[in-house]
Amino acid sequence: MTKYLFVVFIGIGALTMLTTTSQAAPKFNLKQPAFYFSDKKTLALVDAALAGDLSSAKLAASQGANPNDEGPLQNKYNRLRPLHYAIAANNKDAVRVLVAVGADPELSALGYGRSFLFAMSLENVDMISLLLDLRPIKSLRKDTLEYLLFEAVNQPCWKCLELVLERGAPIDYPDGPGYTVMMVAMDCQDYEMAEKLLQHGASVHVETKNGVTPAYSVEFHLKKYIPGSPTYKKVLHLKEMMAARGAVFPALSPEEVRGRRNKQKDSLSQ
Repeated sequence: MTKYLFVVFIGIGALTMLTTTSQAAPKFNLKQPAFYFSDKKTLALVDAALAGDLSSAKLAASQGANPNDEGPLQNKYNRLRPLHYAIAANNKDAVRVLVAVGADPELSALGYGRSFLFAMSLENVDMISLLLDLRPIKSLRKDTLEYLLFEAVNQPCWKCLELVLERGAPIDYPDGPGYTVMMVAMDCQDYEMAEKLLQHGASVHVETKNGVTPAYSVEFHLKKYIPGSPTYKKVLHLKEMMAARGAVFPALSPEEVRGRRNKQKDSLSQ
């Protein structure tokens, strides 16, 4: 199964890093723009964006400022782009201005990933919502959509995932091997999220490329727990929900699913 891990590295020296507590969302220890960007044109653009000054930002861009610049260049592990900076500053006006002059939310920054995922790592749902206003789901590249969906499970951030789904992302959008977010939630042992996804309409009839089905997956997980234990009851409830939605138990094994497919192919070729 494809894994989507958003790794945040601790920077060298005085580079900022993400911090979190059990009571609050993660915070970014943001420094002044000059710490990240050495190009004077870029700094002029960032300053204009932070001030919400679209006219000055357009002027800076016309004079050669790169809205997708990245820094600090001497750091080999963590860098920000102007859009990441605006997100870390929680400055929505700056985000609007930067996107208007060409900042790309789908462009990764070294160590922190794409702007969408950077906002997600900060659990800033309002910022993700704004980014989706500026770059709607239908306009996203397939790989960006995939990472948005599956990283929300891995973090986990249900509010983020719910927003992406509400904005039109297909709930059964498959990753490369064919897993859905509901199946990945089970593999992450986040059975509460898997239940929410079922309640939101996640299909129980999908099959991965190697033949895994939600029914097989839930039975596999059920065997890991002591009958009657709290976690066993959660997984059993998932199985009952799947059965109510048409899943057949006992489930076919992946080998049996692949064998059925091969037979279907053979019959069609005759």
